[in-house]
Amino acid sequence: MTFFEKLRLGFKSFSKAHQFIKQHRLWHFVYIPGIINAILFFLFTNWVTSSITEWIDGVFSFDCDDGGVLGWFCSIFSFLTSFLEYFIRWMLYAALIGVYLFIYKSIILLLYSPVLAYLIEVVEKKHKGIDTPFKLEQFLKDTVRGIVLATRGILLEGLIIIALFILAFVPIINIIQPILMWLVSSYFLGVSMLDYALERKGLNVKESIIYSKQNKSLASSIGSVFQLVFLIPAIGWMLAPTYSAVAAYFAVDELDKGK
Repeated sequence: MTFFEKLRLGFKSFSKAHQFIKQHRLWHFVYIPGIINAILFFLFTNWVTSSITEWIDGVFSFDCDDGGVLGWFCSIFSFLTSFLEYFIRWMLYAALIGVYLFIYKSIILLLYSPVLAYLIEVVEKKHKGIDTPFKLEQFLKDTVRGIVLATRGILLEGLIIIALFILAFVPIINIIQPILMWLVSSYFLGVSMLDYALERKGLNVKESIIYSKQNKSLASSIGSVFQLVFLIPAIGWMLAPTYSAVAAYFAVDELDKGK
C-alpha cells in the first residue's frame, strides 16, 4: 500500500470498528474509560478547587478593621480587587483543567492498558473465531507491555514537544508548530493503539515499533482520529480509546491481507 492508501485505511477502519462494537454489543468497553475519567476528574477538580481557593484567599485577604480614612481606602481597594480575584480564580481553574485534559490521554493509556489488551483478545475471538484460553501470566505480560510502550511514547513525545517549544522562536517553524505537535502526538498515540493488534500477531515490542515506523501514515491516522474524537467533551473521552484500539486491529488485519 502507498502512503496515502495507508492513511485512508486508518480513517476508514473507524467505521468498521463502530459497526463491530455495535454488532457485538461491546459498549461496556466504551463505558470503562468514561468511569475512570469521571473518578479522576472528580478528584482532580476537588484538589484544584481547594488549592486555588486557599491560595487566592491568602493573596487577596485584607484586614480593613482600622477606622478612618485608611480603613475607607482599604475597603474600596478590597472591593475593586474582588473582581480581579474572581477573574484570576476562574482563569486558574480553566488552565489547570486544560492541563488535565491534555495529559489525560497519557493517563488513560496507562490505566486502561489492561482493558485494551483484553478487548483486542475479545475482538479477535469474535472476528476470527479464535478462542484463546485465558492465561493470567500472558494477560499480565500484555498489560506490562502496553504500559511500557505507552510510557516510552509519553517520554519521547514529551521530549519532542519540549524541543518544538524551544524551536518556536525560529521563524517559519513557529508557524507550523501546532501542526507538528499534533502530528507527533497522533503518531505516538497510533503506535500504542497498533501495538495491541500487533501483539496478537506475535510481534515483540521492537518489531512492533519497527512496524509502526514502516507504517507512519497508518499510525498517524489512527492517532489523529483518536485526538479528534477526544476533543468531544465527555463522550469523546469514552469513545476514543476503545474505538481507536479496535480500528487499529482492523487496519492491521486489512494491511496484512493486502500483503
